[in-house]
Amino acid sequence: MLLLSACSDINVSDMGSQLLPTGDQITVSSETFTVQSEDYIVPSIYAYPDSFLLGTFYDEKYGTTHADILAQVEKPAQYIYPENVSITPDSVYLLLYYKQYFGDRYSPMHISVYEMNKATFNYTQAYPSNLNPSDYTDKSLLLGQKTITAVDASGEGDSTVVAIKLSNEFLQRFSKASPDIYEDEAKFLDFFKGLYITTDFGSATMLYLKQIDLEYFHHYTYSGKSTSGQDSTITVNNVFTFPANQSVRQVNRFLHPDIENVKASLQAKTKQVHYISSPANIFTKVRLPIRSMHSTMESADKRLSINSAKLRLDMGEIDTNNFSMPISSSLLLVRQNAVDRFFAKKELPSDTVAIVGTYSYELNPTTNEYDFYYEFDLARYIANEFKQANLLNTVLPEYADFVVVPVRVTTNSSNYVTKVKHQILMNAVTICGGQHPDKPMKIRTIFSKF
Repeated sequence: MLLLSACSDINVSDMGSQLLPTGDQITVSSETFTVQSEDYIVPSIYAYPDSFLLGTFYDEKYGTTHADILAQVEKPAQYIYPENVSITPDSVYLLLYYKQYFGDRYSPMHISVYEMNKATFNYTQAYPSNLNPSDYTDKSLLLGQKTITAVDASGEGDSTVVAIKLSNEFLQRFSKASPDIYEDEAKFLDFFKGLYITTDFGSATMLYLKQIDLEYFHHYTYSGKSTSGQDSTITVNNVFTFPANQSVRQVNRFLHPDIENVKASLQAKTKQVHYISSPANIFTKVRLPIRSMHSTMESADKRLSINSAKLRLDMGEIDTNNFSMPISSSLLLVRQNAVDRFFAKKELPSDTVAIVGTYSYELNPTTNEYDFYYEFDLARYIANEFKQANLLNTVLPEYADFVVVPVRVTTNSSNYVTKVKHQILMNAVTICGGQHPDKPMKIRTIFSKF
């Protein structure tokens, strides 16, 4: 009874902590770290496009984007004609299919198509988006041209199509080619290296092409018997389709001729903001104070557990004009020294090299308006950096340099990321920098020691 009476004054929920020495108790702390940021001009990107941009568009904030295409086409399966036929070539058309466009639907654009007559692509090689067309064509073979607006194209199902008739000289060369060019892809690409599709007029429309086909129309005749047994001449119309598909290589080239003006405009702003825009225009470099975080959070006599580490990037300006860029739905935080490798080798986010940010919003109780932001979970990255430094007994660098990149993310039915690609459509967002007076970039951490 005396023992029971003595224990009745002890709160059971505090018993564990009272039994532990003071130095062994679990402590939970939080720290906020300031992040440095700067504009990052993109020299080029490595993209494996499944859609293409074509045209030129000028935006007062993000500058000029010019996009054109260099594309191989796949040979069709070899067609077997009946014996003793007479083949007559009719025409060759380049068909550009698109579901969407960006910009002014009535603004004219002039499309020119040249043959790649100097070199072609290696299927296994990654090509930068700023490649030089003169390495592949001398532009001496103009195959076709056409001036259109986005609403000129004829409808076909759920798409529209621009049909450009190619030259008669090209038609004759194509029709007189030896049948053995269809024996394998290498022979065909030696005969026809590909197309360079570009625009040289218009600055207000960008086509989002979903499919590019080269179509060779021809007919052939042969002698036969009619149903009544009489001799007759039979005519058959035929078409070969040469698609620019995933079996061969295409490169979407992107140019930003006034990028230095965009950079100067950013630097002149009174509040530090950064533009993140695609395709291959301007990103943001973020410098994480990894050494300061390590020295603040670690201690020699206790074990560290990082419960949460969130980097938040607040949106700084929202465009509302008629031709404003769509906001980037996904951003990737990737180590600066791994940007090219990550995309060229089609890597996936690993939490230590690249982290996908989530797009979120919340009601601001002060302004009673919604704040929109991107958030990156850095807990595993920071824990890994600390672990490596402790194991190797090394001092972490003062900063870890990352780049914020607009991307397209593909997930499976279990919501696992299966593919991350550069965003090549017209997208943009303005974010607050590390020195922004109202919403600076910060890393907010919660960690435990025991």
